[in-house]
Amino acid sequence: MRRSLMKSFAKALRDENLDLYILVFTALVFTVLGAVNISSTATLSSVTLGALAFLALSQIRSRRHVAEIAKSREVDPLAILRSEFPADLVQRRASATQYLFIGVSMARTVQTMRNDLRRLLLTGTKVRVLLLDPTDETLLRHAAAQAGRDTDPKRLAARISGSIEEIAFLRDETHGDVEIRVLRHVPTMSVNAIDTQSPSGTICVQHYEYRAPAEALPMVQLESKDGFWYQHFVLEAERMWEGGSPWPPPPGLQLTHAQRPQFKETFDGELITAMESADELLITGVTRNTLVHANYGKFEKLLTKGCRIRFLLVDPESEAAATAADRYYAGRSPENLRERGRHTLRLLRELRRSTGGDLTVRLTAHPLAMGMVAVDTPVSARGEMSALFMEYFTYQASGEPKFVVPPSDERWFVHFAEEAEALWRAASDHELEVAG
Repeated sequence: MRRSLMKSFAKALRDENLDLYILVFTALVFTVLGAVNISSTATLSSVTLGALAFLALSQIRSRRHVAEIAKSREVDPLAILRSEFPADLVQRRASATQYLFIGVSMARTVQTMRNDLRRLLLTGTKVRVLLLDPTDETLLRHAAAQAGRDTDPKRLAARISGSIEEIAFLRDETHGDVEIRVLRHVPTMSVNAIDTQSPSGTICVQHYEYRAPAEALPMVQLESKDGFWYQHFVLEAERMWEGGSPWPPPPGLQLTHAQRPQFKETFDGELITAMESADELLITGVTRNTLVHANYGKFEKLLTKGCRIRFLLVDPESEAAATAADRYYAGRSPENLRERGRHTLRLLRELRRSTGGDLTVRLTAHPLAMGMVAVDTPVSARGEMSALFMEYFTYQASGEPKFVVPPSDERWFVHFAEEAEALWRAASDHELEVAG
């Protein structure tokens, strides 16, 4: 009994509310003493003041304790932003029952988790992968430009295709539950979403930094217990997935998603602006009468400042001129078109005479299907204004669809430029006689 009392007494001494117990006990004792007139009024007043002082000290102690608790619970709001992937990401990914990856190419991830991915598929894990469309050349150029570090669109396409092939191989090998989709826009983040339908779910997102010098930062990992922001990123990832297209696309979807050429009715001022800054021009067409007549003064300035200009025109005396006239929608006669061609040659002759500039003309008997103004196309001459201004010659239809091919569209830029050079080499020189 005595030992039990001693334990209770020792426990009471260690109790963090001991001061309150003493205060309550003292207040009760002197309240009773005052009620039975054993204690005097002066004594009760002194005890009351002492109790108040004791209570104030207790409050100070409590406030300090509360402040310490609050301080211990303070969290750095920026601590959620990481400079590297979470240490447990690989382990949690390897034990997932549902896994969604969203990114540009997945080239690194598919290599580091290849064995884990095979094991997941063998155990029935649902795997979804959403990458860039490796066939969308415009999209790949934008993604490569954002990535920087000399990223090449062709190599990026190869990495994406390699990842898709690897995942498809694992799917076929394991007969696993894999779904692949492709994006038609550059994502702003990569996503590793693991078991997001369960209470133990997690999502790790990596911000796609613009031209990051090293690893793109930051990374953010959220758990289901994080509430609003966890759900925010999970729902965004699901919207991205819903916006993706199945891969490989079914035939009907291939046509729907085929790239649309950027045709225009006129070049507006962009053509003239590019020409005015050129060091070298190659101009092909049937007669180019309107272009030369309307911009005669600009051609004078270009030749005077040293610009090299080459014109490749349809020979007005050839059958190709008659073919071009037949193709024209307004019913232009062959002789009318021939005279426009002769007039252009007279204007060019006068340009050469008045400027003494580097102006060369060749004539072709080939019925050109397209016209071109090639601005600084040689590799040594390329600059910010380099481009191919293309014009398609329609058959008896109004309007001539126009489009611009920049050097960044390397495949078609080289294709059309080389075609024009081949036509130039096959054409015949036309002497621009300079009057004495």
